[in-house]
Amino acid sequence: MKFKLLGRVMCTLALAGAAVAAMSVTTGCNNGHAEAEITIEYDGISYVLEYTMYRNMYPQTVQHFIELADNRFYDDTIIHDYQTSNWYGGGYSYSEGDTDAGELSYAQAYADGKEGLLDYLELTSKEKEYSILADPQAGKITPSVYRDLREGKLVDPYNTLIGEFSNNNHKIENGALKNSYGALKFYYTPKNDDECKKHVYLDKYSSPLGVQGEYRFNSATSLFSIQTGTSTSSDNSHCIFATLNNIDVLKNLRTAVTKSYDYEDVNVYVDNYDEILGANKNQAQYRLTKKAIVVKSVRITKY
Repeated sequence: MKFKLLGRVMCTLALAGAAVAAMSVTTGCNNGHAEAEITIEYDGISYVLEYTMYRNMYPQTVQHFIELADNRFYDDTIIHDYQTSNWYGGGYSYSEGDTDAGELSYAQAYADGKEGLLDYLELTSKEKEYSILADPQAGKITPSVYRDLREGKLVDPYNTLIGEFSNNNHKIENGALKNSYGALKFYYTPKNDDECKKHVYLDKYSSPLGVQGEYRFNSATSLFSIQTGTSTSSDNSHCIFATLNNIDVLKNLRTAVTKSYDYEDVNVYVDNYDEILGANKNQAQYRLTKKAIVVKSVRITKY
């Protein structure tokens, strides 16, 4: 994929000579902003959200998102956790169901209550699909987190994403993005297992080879969230990498959802393909709306 190499070279050159500490970047690097369109469908109406992504400050997060989008990973997925301040997506597919094939539809799952939704989430989870796509042997997702450093080389990559946020020592001198209405950020589920606090090696732009960080802060895969409130509680613990250009569109979508708002809370096992945690060890509670909020597509409109 040409973008992988080109993006890496451009940012490395732009940051060369900059006086930055390990695991920090500077806003002096600006090689152009990438742009994306996220098309969300609700109750038969499509809403197109237009985003500007800040590669100059969060180069590896932006690249990861672009690679997933280019592989159509996010197409026909759902907002699987509807919260006041954030909508979470990127983890489950949308299904209208095929009666002949015995497939469960989202609508039927909701009608069946918590058990139906639990079955639905287990059947439509994209964790396995992501693990296959992000396998280093596939060459489709650029590695950034590694198990070890041997003889000056990073070896044994994980399929997760480096955390470009301040709690992971990613420092922005000026202009760091803050939570704002519509802001797009990568999300990782909380991981309290002691194993997840162990240090891993990071292949971080503009930093010495072999910089380390805790795995739990470098364990994101495909989950993202769209800010729909004013809370700034996650400014320092998740990477906010894009801002929304057409805020009114999201406001209209949110109004439409609110008018017909009904939901069920479901507890489900997550991170079942996590290479540290393993299956059935981490649980999350999701709030699913009666009518599915469907991410029809994510398209990169400017690289």
